[in-house]
Amino acid sequence: MHNIYFVQPNDIYKGNVNSTYIPYASGCIIAYCKQNKAIAQAYNFQKIIYSRVPIEQLVAGLDNPYAVLFSCYVWNTEYDKQAAQAVKAAYPQCKIVFGGHNVSSDGSFLNQYPYIDYLTHRFGEETTEGLLEHFLGLRALEDIDNISYRKGDEVITTKYASQTGTAYPSPYLTGVFDELLSDDVHFSCVFETNRGCPNRCSYCDWGELKTKVRLFPMERVKAELDWFAAHKIEFIYAADANFGLFSRDIEIAKYVVECKKKHAYPQVFRVCFTKNKLDVVFQIGSMFLEYELDKAQTISFQSMDETVLSNVGRKNISIDAFKRLMKRYNDIDIATHSELILGLPGETYDSFCEGIGTLLENGQHYSFIVYPCMLLPNSEMGQQWYLEKYKIKSTSIPFQIVHTEVGANQDEIPEYGCYTTETYSMDREQWVLSLIYSKYAQALHSLGLLKNVALFYRYEYDVSFASFYKMVIEFSQREDMPLLHRVYTKIHTLCHKIAKAQSGFLTTCEGLGNILWEFDEVIYLEFFKELEQFYREIKQCLEARFGTADTVDALFRYQFDVIKKIGVKTVSVSSPYDFYTYFNNILSYSYAPLEKKALRFTIHDAAPVEDLAEYARKVIWYGRNKRLTDYSSSFYKGATVFDT
Repeated sequence: MHNIYFVQPNDIYKGNVNSTYIPYASGCIIAYCKQNKAIAQAYNFQKIIYSRVPIEQLVAGLDNPYAVLFSCYVWNTEYDKQAAQAVKAAYPQCKIVFGGHNVSSDGSFLNQYPYIDYLTHRFGEETTEGLLEHFLGLRALEDIDNISYRKGDEVITTKYASQTGTAYPSPYLTGVFDELLSDDVHFSCVFETNRGCPNRCSYCDWGELKTKVRLFPMERVKAELDWFAAHKIEFIYAADANFGLFSRDIEIAKYVVECKKKHAYPQVFRVCFTKNKLDVVFQIGSMFLEYELDKAQTISFQSMDETVLSNVGRKNISIDAFKRLMKRYNDIDIATHSELILGLPGETYDSFCEGIGTLLENGQHYSFIVYPCMLLPNSEMGQQWYLEKYKIKSTSIPFQIVHTEVGANQDEIPEYGCYTTETYSMDREQWVLSLIYSKYAQALHSLGLLKNVALFYRYEYDVSFASFYKMVIEFSQREDMPLLHRVYTKIHTLCHKIAKAQSGFLTTCEGLGNILWEFDEVIYLEFFKELEQFYREIKQCLEARFGTADTVDALFRYQFDVIKKIGVKTVSVSSPYDFYTYFNNILSYSYAPLEKKALRFTIHDAAPVEDLAEYARKVIWYGRNKRLTDYSSSFYKGATVFDT
């Protein structure tokens, strides 16, 4: 029998336990191909290589390989290239196959990398089956759809064919992963209830596949959930593009809840919700919150600008619908976050800032995430005609893993993502300024350092949220504001380095060792370390522009008091103004004027932290979607005692 190896390398996260994702894509292909009797009789499928072991160790572990098949994505493509080259050098007759999202739909990889023999495009199961049959002399290459190969000096790419079926055996239920489970690794699992996406967003490679959504049989779905529970899988990532799109997704969600109630697993069930079925999403999200299966609901927009949305082929829910949905979630204390993408064609610096402001104006005061636009090889946006049409320029930026140590990747093979840093509507300098703005708004509003101050100036001075955070950045460029200026200079320098491909999107924070943090987390932590100085400088700048008032003095005292501190178990807050009621009215969409009424309350912190490292880990990293930075948030209601 021929020995076949699949390589789908991930980083191993080292903590109390070693953890990584199970190699689901490779498992799906193996399960499908082993149905074919000729393939099952001719090939010996060896244990999947799922971690970034040293390449010499990978090669040494191969036993007379007939073919090695590599799954490529942004976190492993460079590793795969070096590993494939080493395999080819050691075993010149071994067939090297590359597939996965980072392999473009043409044959360019074969022109660039002579050690690769075949490419599979878009879909893995049928194309790989066809190749394995070809190696046995059972099929001609030209009869296999979605592949590229060499014919003399020419690279041939066969015709595109859609994937239409649902009769794909489960790698979990057919025992593909059984051998892996004995390893000293804590696996998280990818889970599908369907395949396909009805949307055609140009930045996403789901759209390029152009397939209808196909539902996997419910008996398979439930059997896999039973498998996860039986094997005590804590974290499941549901890979459906639009969970909640179908009415049966409520039944699936209820089954997930039942599994957790009966078996305690899964502990976390993460999904990408559809934007079209708000009532269904709300029902499922409420269930997941009640049983602690997910920590926050995602309400994605990508952009708030209609020109941008038209350019990328996306439609958002209406702002009115978003506002109603936010109120429903806020009323029952479900945390939410919204997503935007930086660098889409048509976006300008001003429209991007206004888009963030629109989210805040309509109630998203807790969390929003800004993703830099990555040019995926198989997306419409990644095609040459699209790049030329919208004058898109990109930068190859090192791929990093947040909250890991610098140099934690022992193989020292850097990975890269290709990100949009310039379009016809946003030059590179505006891109840098937009990135800075997003990080400041996230740090100061979502994480809470200035949220109450921004709300106050919005409702009492009519300063829009977009304008407020532009002002803060303006203040931060003043050299007479030493703390603001020092932090801004650091972030500004880092963002410029990204645009020049000299740095990644993460950095270290002084006092926290070699751990990599998001820029917004660093902004928060740098200001937190000198919190009183931070508020003095902000207050001085705002008073110089808008004047002084006793309410402003009380406001800044209140804002300081409600920020979670280190080593504090009991906090007493007092003010001549009832800021607690005032801000909660605003957050519940029922503004009422601030009352000059004595406020006193005490907070008993049930989870105090003892040092900066613990604060950064538990409050900023683990707790950012739980509003843990703010004692006055709903999370602390049960521990808040109001004096009468």
